[in-house]
Amino acid sequence: MPSWSQQSVRDFPVNGLLPKEETQSAAFVRAHPEYDGRGVTIAILDTGVDPGAPGLEVTSDGRPKVIELIDCTGSGDVPCTTVVEATSDENGKTTVTGLSGRKLTLGKWNNPTGKYRLGVKKSAELFPKGLVDRLEKERKRKFEVEHHQLVTQAQKEASEFDKANPSPNEEQQLVKADHKARFETLRDLWKSYEDPGILIDCVVFHDGTKWRAAIDINESGDLTNAQLLTNFADERQFVRFGDDSMLNFSVNIHDEGETLSIVTVAGSHGTHVAAIAAANYPDDPRLNGVAPGAQIVSLKIGDTRLGSMETGSGLVRAAIELVRLKIDVANISYGEAAANPNYGRFIELLRDEVVNKSGCVVLSSAGNAGPALSTVGAPGGTSSGVIGVGAYVTRGMMDAEYALLESVTERPYTWSSRGPTLDGDVGVDIFAPGAAITSVPQYTIQNSQLMNGTSMSSPNCCGCVALLISGLKAEQIPYNPYRIKAAIVNTGKDISDPMNVPFIQVENAWQHLSEFRDGRTNFDVHYEVTLPEKYKYRGIYLRDLDETSELQTIQVHAQPVFPNALAPSQNALKLEMEARLALVPTQRWISAPDYLHLNNGGRGFNVQVDPSNLPPGLHFGEIVAYETARKSGGPLFKVPVTVCKPQPVDLNSRDCYVKWDGVRFEPGAIERRFISVPAGANFAELIVRSENRQAPARFIVHMMQLQPQTRYVKFEKEYAFSLTSPGSGDRSEASTYQKTFPVLPNVTLEVCLAQFWSSPGTTSVSIELKFHGILCSVSGSTSGGLGASSGTGGDLVYLNSGNHGFARVDVATPLRKEEVAPTVSLDTLRRFIRPTDSQMSPLKSRDVLPDSRQLHQLVLTYSVKITEAGAGVNVTPRVPRFNEVLYDASVESFVLIVFDANKRSVSYQDIYPKAVKLADGTYTIKVQIQAASVDILDKMTSAPLVLDVALAKPLNLTAYKSIGDIATGAAGDDAKFKKKILRRGDRAVFWIGGELSGAQPKDAKQGDLLVGKMEVVGGGKKVEGCLYPVAWIVPPPEANKEESEGTGPKEPPKDDTVLLKEATRDLEISWLKKMAKEENKTALLKRLESEYADHLPLYQAKLDSLAEKAEKAEKADGRVSRELAKEIIDTADKILSLVDLKELAVYLGTKHDLVTGGEKEKNRKKEMDRQKEAIIAAYGWNGRALKATIENAEVGKSAAATLAPAPTADMALFDSTLSELAKWIADPPTTDGKYLLLWAWQQRRRGLHATALKALNKFVGEVKNVGAEGEVWKKAVDMKREVLAEIGWEVWSRYEERWRVVKAPKEYAPF
Repeated sequence: MPSWSQQSVRDFPVNGLLPKEETQSAAFVRAHPEYDGRGVTIAILDTGVDPGAPGLEVTSDGRPKVIELIDCTGSGDVPCTTVVEATSDENGKTTVTGLSGRKLTLGKWNNPTGKYRLGVKKSAELFPKGLVDRLEKERKRKFEVEHHQLVTQAQKEASEFDKANPSPNEEQQLVKADHKARFETLRDLWKSYEDPGILIDCVVFHDGTKWRAAIDINESGDLTNAQLLTNFADERQFVRFGDDSMLNFSVNIHDEGETLSIVTVAGSHGTHVAAIAAANYPDDPRLNGVAPGAQIVSLKIGDTRLGSMETGSGLVRAAIELVRLKIDVANISYGEAAANPNYGRFIELLRDEVVNKSGCVVLSSAGNAGPALSTVGAPGGTSSGVIGVGAYVTRGMMDAEYALLESVTERPYTWSSRGPTLDGDVGVDIFAPGAAITSVPQYTIQNSQLMNGTSMSSPNCCGCVALLISGLKAEQIPYNPYRIKAAIVNTGKDISDPMNVPFIQVENAWQHLSEFRDGRTNFDVHYEVTLPEKYKYRGIYLRDLDETSELQTIQVHAQPVFPNALAPSQNALKLEMEARLALVPTQRWISAPDYLHLNNGGRGFNVQVDPSNLPPGLHFGEIVAYETARKSGGPLFKVPVTVCKPQPVDLNSRDCYVKWDGVRFEPGAIERRFISVPAGANFAELIVRSENRQAPARFIVHMMQLQPQTRYVKFEKEYAFSLTSPGSGDRSEASTYQKTFPVLPNVTLEVCLAQFWSSPGTTSVSIELKFHGILCSVSGSTSGGLGASSGTGGDLVYLNSGNHGFARVDVATPLRKEEVAPTVSLDTLRRFIRPTDSQMSPLKSRDVLPDSRQLHQLVLTYSVKITEAGAGVNVTPRVPRFNEVLYDASVESFVLIVFDANKRSVSYQDIYPKAVKLADGTYTIKVQIQAASVDILDKMTSAPLVLDVALAKPLNLTAYKSIGDIATGAAGDDAKFKKKILRRGDRAVFWIGGELSGAQPKDAKQGDLLVGKMEVVGGGKKVEGCLYPVAWIVPPPEANKEESEGTGPKEPPKDDTVLLKEATRDLEISWLKKMAKEENKTALLKRLESEYADHLPLYQAKLDSLAEKAEKAEKADGRVSRELAKEIIDTADKILSLVDLKELAVYLGTKHDLVTGGEKEKNRKKEMDRQKEAIIAAYGWNGRALKATIENAEVGKSAAATLAPAPTADMALFDSTLSELAKWIADPPTTDGKYLLLWAWQQRRRGLHATALKALNKFVGEVKNVGAEGEVWKKAVDMKREVLAEIGWEVWSRYEERWRVVKAPKEYAPF
């Protein structure tokens, strides 16, 4: 290569991989090498931190980097309540049987008590989703190799049999069919293959000093050389699950060994965050995190079961740990939208206990929901005491991380969330670099990764704060969270942010802290600024047309809040506190008093905001409070004032629209327009056209309307798209983007358009917004009503309130000419279910709040039956009171789990309801609510569950022109209201009613809802979302004609004496089930048999009693005694003798008119149904008893003899019994689980294992059988596994053994 080419290659800009120069943190460490985070502990509340990741081994001064690993979520919890003592096997090794069923060989461990606690855990609850997917693919490839060997062997055996038997006889035909069944079963098994994951056996014991755990990481069962683990903080041990996963884990043991917590990461996010804050690379310090000398505590709040979503329980436990461990600085790169800023149980814990009392500095990401205003999330952008951090991109980051074709202007990232909060606070406190390429967990099989977001800016800022605290501790300078916040905010770099949010500068902040190092200052106090007359808002926020058009006089109250305010030690400081303040408005349209004297009692003052002469758009100012004696330190507090003045729409214009031409953009540029949505509007069209693009540019349009106590996401619309232009200059050829979406009338709409920060070049666009209104008022009265619904996707509109069966819809078009085309489609059954059980109990040691209050849990249990599901139906369970509230929740936690009939968890859910696909069957839904207040929980013990069940096919309702058309059931097009053009100001009426287009769901009960939508917009327009969600109340059921008296003959009345005798008999028969003492039951049965020798229900009850005994015997001893089997056979034969089988068969084979047949025919039908039920039970139990008789006769014989027995009379009787049973059950009979178990046993004895296996596999694989068949399904699963072993397919037998534990756990999974 030519030398000139080598010289032109520049060094890689390594410093830009994890930016530190821009924040002055690198310069600070160069100036103060020992203030690099030493002596500071940083808590990372995230997905967990991998202690084996690059850069996270040691600090810059050689101490362990990660000193605590705690799973706060419970996703790694393993219940270890099963206590056993070990035994010695034939080789003298110490063993126990693990809960997976595997034999576990223990090591030579010191265990003075000799007792071991056992647990088992599924890898899917521990491994991150991406890793689970990777391992499943790898295991499937390995499994397929073994499966293919079985297929090859089956082909070989079939071919050899065909060659040996070219003309097979009847018996050989069965064997040939069995060979064919092998192919078919192997094919079906492979089609249904689903990786069961790893089943991890756990053994916990006390070694005399501390609790220890051994984990069977490779499913070998050999724990002789397993590393014995204890709480990570004690010995800092961590282990890898294997080289295939590369996933490291540690443990903590709680509650005297009852709970083992296996701590893994839920994703790569937390490790990346930790590395930004504090990674240390001794061999290449350029890669260091911001504070390489700091130590890390990992508090996992991302629940692996939820794909790393946080839960209230995880957050509260993390807050408890922050206080317990006396953390210096905490980073929370998590957050959600909140309806109520600065409110909620976790927010209170964070503010009052963690920040104020414990003195921990808490930083949190502001969110990635920009660029529209008021998109900051909780806790980072909404909570007092928490430093909210926005994301900024610098030139160095662009060069090192993004590989851009050309550099663009430094600025906040386009997607970084913006303030103000809904209550007027500025929201974002500081900006920091919002991306890095740094360390990630080893399971990702890469050393580093690029991530960007406020999740990255927050730990960068957190590392900067750690540097400051490191210096403060070293120089013994007093500090608290408020002094540090004041220092970084008051000394940040001005980046021309519209809301004056600065960019962090460490050296400047250090200078501020050093200047005020002596003693207490007024920067040590938090100043709570509120508007008493406006819901205690923390700032002035004006958005709507009226309030931005006239002078506003607003009362403001400033209240000093001392750290640990209730402690007696603070009283002297409160007494001394006095500040003489100058109040300085930063804008001419804001007026405030010149001075304010403030002490611990707080002060109120009035301010005036006059937005009347401001042009439409965003206007921001502040009232800045300086302490006159220390002006150089910056303000003590600020009163933020935000005015989003909307542009009114000219309602005199027939077009009712606004338009902006020639709006110019450069990379990262944001243009905001605020429009006062007209009173009659409920949807709008947005049209964006490019005018000068040659290459595509990425744009984001973000539209927002705000409502009090409502999450901003409720009325948010955000779209990303590309704009370009052919360059011809022809406007019709311009690149156009268009959307139609719902709007709220009378509420200001922000239209925020941004060219993405990394899209180069300038762009000129035009923006057009057209407003439409089709307003509907729905009434159950023929005369209409006063109520009106604008139609914005809000609450449900009831179409048949009072079950009238019709709805009158008055429609108006107040803004422009519209085409109205109503359709109603109902696609969801909404059921309301009360709990069947509620249990309240205290939680354990991890759930004691810092103020010593014990958290309690309320567990609500709901039973849900699903029918008509076919291959599966989407079901969404909800408890609306707790849905979509997390950080602002009034309770500590809410979790919901859906279990199938075998206690298998099929869906683990948080505050966001999710659809789960369920088949027919009975399901148990458990809800856990946590709170410190028992009184609060006590009020929730009957909270209803809302269950949304998707219909297989939507049901439609018809719109009619008049109510008369509904009454007459007119079917012609002339009667239907299909579409109509309404001019501006016109009104019309249509009627919804008539019959539903399909059958009402069987699960629908009176008072349930059929939910869907009413579309009214015609003309080819498609409104994104739903203008009118509607509900049809399920009416009372119609009278069943078959249950009415009918017209036929009635049964002759019976004498009272006869009726009394029959009633007494039936009562005595019913008591056979209830009697506890066997001798009393025997005596009663003997007497009843003598008195009612031919009474069928008596012998059915007797058979039921014997069957119960047989079931218990099978569970206890594995078999039924000869005596009990004979008694069952005799009783079954008696039942069969009492039924005329021929007459019953004839009856069931013909149709019967129950209406004209009257009472007599109905009674006959009931009797015939009873007889059919009786003979099916009789044949079934006859077969089971004969099977037991045959097995009892073979006790002591070899396994080979029992698998290939000689024919016997009992076996012949069994065969004929099974043949008779098949005649009375559904075809094919193997779909009946009880028959299948007998038939499969028969085939196995004939040597036709594959034939039996094929039917068992089909039955077990049908999801509906899991719930419908219950214990029978479990027995079929066990038999399937046995047959797989008998046939020699060990790979599939092991597969089924794993699934056995997963599909049918002994206990419900813990929360």
